[in-house]
Amino acid sequence: MKKIVHYSCTLIVATILLFSAGNKAMAQDDAAPASGTITYQDFYDDLSPYGTWIDYPGYGHVWNPRIDGDFRPYATNGYWAYSDEGWEWASNYSWGWAPFHYGRWMYDDAYGWLWVPGYDWSPAWVTWGSADNYYAWAPLMPGVNAGLQFSSWRPHSFYWNVCDRAHIYDRDISHSLLNQQEAGNITSHISIINNFNSTHVHNLFYSKGPALNEVERYTNQKINPVSLKEVKNINQVKHEGNQIVVYRPQVQQPQPREFRRVNDNTRTPLSAADDKPVMQHMQQMQNVSRLPVHNAPRSAFGGGGARGGGGNRGGRH
Repeated sequence: MKKIVHYSCTLIVATILLFSAGNKAMAQDDAAPASGTITYQDFYDDLSPYGTWIDYPGYGHVWNPRIDGDFRPYATNGYWAYSDEGWEWASNYSWGWAPFHYGRWMYDDAYGWLWVPGYDWSPAWVTWGSADNYYAWAPLMPGVNAGLQFSSWRPHSFYWNVCDRAHIYDRDISHSLLNQQEAGNITSHISIINNFNSTHVHNLFYSKGPALNEVERYTNQKINPVSLKEVKNINQVKHEGNQIVVYRPQVQQPQPREFRRVNDNTRTPLSAADDKPVMQHMQQMQNVSRLPVHNAPRSAFGGGGARGGGGNRGGRH
């Protein structure tokens, strides 16, 4: 059994504004960022080829990635890079520019991981933890209010990704993660790291993660921080040398053209400590495909923003 150790955990942010037909649009910042402006329609259109939009009770339209094999946000097919704004999740998925930098993630045992769109970009929407020999991070669920709950809220043990500190900088970190049973043995003792930054548009707090000098000590290597450069074209997004080119436009909303609907209003994401995930990924994919399909009326489609590239065709962050 792994030794029980203490976590440092940072929780974030004022409660996310969840998208639904009744949501009010957030006020937009007067100054347009380098990446321009997009709408939720861009999320819907760009991500539709790679997953399924689902109208989920209480959360509006959420996105389920269509991936063969197991998937975990901030763990599968990517790595951590230290930027001048904190630890940034660098995804190798072509659609990774959106779900790992906007919004939140939640897990439903019947359908798997579901992404809830959000308005603000950050290097990663996760809570960070540390242990004697481990670093850990978990995607933030929607509805966590950092101002009131950061000292008491705990992610479900299933949400944590845990690896040996020496491997936090690995390029394929999924191979270095503890399995869920091992990780679950060390998630109950949590303390706080006061290491926050704020987003550019609405000044929401997010966790920057562990200190750079500490990571260098455990990994026994010099880490050169990368700078973040904004672009207007998704196709330009890449990690090259000590620079990560990012696409992080301001976001507005309408609704997806096609989506599926969960008609069971009693469904809730995995959150309580005694909830135990049992469903296999293949069964979850079948459950998603059985949900009834709906199409939004044409009047609901919002215009795209001032982005380049015409869609998600190669951005990686």
